[in-house]
Amino acid sequence: MSGQGRTVQQWSSTPVGLPQEALDTPALIVDLDVLERNVARMAGTFRQAGVGWRPHTKGIKVPAVAHRLLAAGAFGVTCAKVSEAEVMAGAGIRDILIANEVIGEVKTRRLAELCTQADVVVAADSVVGVAQLAAAARAAGSAPRVVIEVDVGMGRCGVAPGAGVVRLAQEVAAAGPLRFAGVMAWEGHTAAMPDQEAKVAAIRAAVGTLVESAEACRAAGLPVSIVSCGGTGTYQTTAHLKGVTEVQAGGGIFGDVHYRDDFRVDHECALTVLTTVVSRPTPQMVVTDAGFKSLSSAHGLPQPIGLPEGQVAAVSLSAEHGRLRLETPNETLQVGDLLPFIVGYSDSTVMLHDTLYGVRGGVVQAAWPIAGRGKLQ
Repeated sequence: MSGQGRTVQQWSSTPVGLPQEALDTPALIVDLDVLERNVARMAGTFRQAGVGWRPHTKGIKVPAVAHRLLAAGAFGVTCAKVSEAEVMAGAGIRDILIANEVIGEVKTRRLAELCTQADVVVAADSVVGVAQLAAAARAAGSAPRVVIEVDVGMGRCGVAPGAGVVRLAQEVAAAGPLRFAGVMAWEGHTAAMPDQEAKVAAIRAAVGTLVESAEACRAAGLPVSIVSCGGTGTYQTTAHLKGVTEVQAGGGIFGDVHYRDDFRVDHECALTVLTTVVSRPTPQMVVTDAGFKSLSSAHGLPQPIGLPEGQVAAVSLSAEHGRLRLETPNETLQVGDLLPFIVGYSDSTVMLHDTLYGVRGGVVQAAWPIAGRGKLQ
């Protein structure tokens, strides 16, 4: 679109009904048609596999989008932090997994209070953590469900598979108000494996140790209702593994460069950032108004849309500017033109914006506050 004579339309309260070109930039946009196709694909996979879908919202952050996933067949959501769970509970979502250890008096108190409003599941991997959760729950008069996080090869949090899981599960079961619910893991170390056959084998092996840990708990007389795992990079295998009860994959509804190129997930990319060309210092340089405060480079550089294939030699981001170095001189883009970018990684980009614009056929249909932004506690 030529920038000559372009003006940003003003609106009194909402841009809904306006063309997306009227948005001020940088603007985070989700193509609703693409989003719906990705959601239908994921929901269909879980439905066919007979496994529950509890999508992770750490990269989604918008309750209105989470409700769309519930309408499509998800039964609850996954969050990374208590503050994220508070946002989702405040939006009326009841069944919430915090797939993380919650440690410290402030956080455990907030969690215990949240459990009076929603049915929350929280992860634990230590006796100390279990004791803190139990003390806070007693004080609040609530009864959180607890799953033991199992380290299935990720090398981050979690108890080693087997006897240690059973011992900690017994601690939970004996800890007064806590309700032992099962086990969870993230087989993230397998997601970027380049060889598909080796990747499937690695996922099967990792998740197998999680399922075996669940069976060991059952053999010890502990009821296990939750065996939770799986992300966007692994869900197409994880969903079909015997013993898994729910899958946490969520970011695949958006799709991005990281999922496509590193995890080899063939979803469409629904999420873009619309930018404005602010300078053409040379015929081989394009400068936009979106830098790393609008377009993250973590886990994948954003990719401009609409330039000839092979035309872009490099993309670099400073705080407020994006720079495109072109292979050959090209003066098609002019100052004031709009230039959209496919998001490099949705998790590290959505959190940079205040609003997510839902667009269909080039027309803005929704302007959703990103209510989970900044929820780090």
